[in-house]
Amino acid sequence: MYIDTHTKESMEASICNLLNMNSLELHEQLMLLDKSSKDEDDFSNNLDLFIVEKVTMYPDEILLFHLARRLRGAEDEIEGRNLADLLLSENQFSKFMKENGVAFSKGDQHIDVTYKGKIVDWDRCWSGNAGYMKLRLGYYKGREDFCFNGFLLKDLLYKNNYARELSGIPEFLGQLIECLQCKSVGWKYMDNSDYYCYEYKLPMAVVMFDDHDQYSDSLKKRYLLRCVLQRLHQYQVTSLKYMYDHDNPVLRLADDYTIPSKYYVGREKITSEMLRDW
Repeated sequence: MYIDTHTKESMEASICNLLNMNSLELHEQLMLLDKSSKDEDDFSNNLDLFIVEKVTMYPDEILLFHLARRLRGAEDEIEGRNLADLLLSENQFSKFMKENGVAFSKGDQHIDVTYKGKIVDWDRCWSGNAGYMKLRLGYYKGREDFCFNGFLLKDLLYKNNYARELSGIPEFLGQLIECLQCKSVGWKYMDNSDYYCYEYKLPMAVVMFDDHDQYSDSLKKRYLLRCVLQRLHQYQVTSLKYMYDHDNPVLRLADDYTIPSKYYVGREKITSEMLRDW
């Protein structure tokens, strides 16, 4: 069982079904909790108490919405690959990079990058952010950052500043291009790719909330419900034109986890109009 986080209406329907109440009753409960709260922190605490009191069956699955610019021909690669898997396996992206002089290989506790036949020495890289590249390539043991991530809520996702930033060159590729001074690779990538939102429905146990990555499964379930109730309450008290997506919880997976294709739900191609029409 999961909470449908696609739209305001689907969230409301899921929550009402979970709480065995109609939408009017839900609205009244949220307004009462708001009026009895001193501030936002108190409101969050009151929501937690409300959830513990009212919910008897918790969701055991969760939707994750992943934003990605994909090369044409790679859109059907529906596994959610972590960065290490993406760079070190045979796929459209690694093939494209190799065709443009950049190859990746497993080094000593990290991923080596070869450019035009020479292994890149990041400590002698004077352009771009070499520190970022070393972090993403696993040079700092215990601080690896290979994880596949996404967002919990879809309803306002295209109003998210990060969603707009990701419509351009992917962050990892952008920094790599800056460091290697190979901007033509970026232009070629943009010319041959499209922007998508990929959707997965995952077991709660494999997902972490980025801001609460130590939460147990039971805490994650309650936190999920709190986040959805907070978003529904925002719709009650804020005009849609003034609502943004800065508080959309980020979800991530373990650094070595690749999402199996069985958890794939679907994808949506994102156009520039969809990002502007708010």
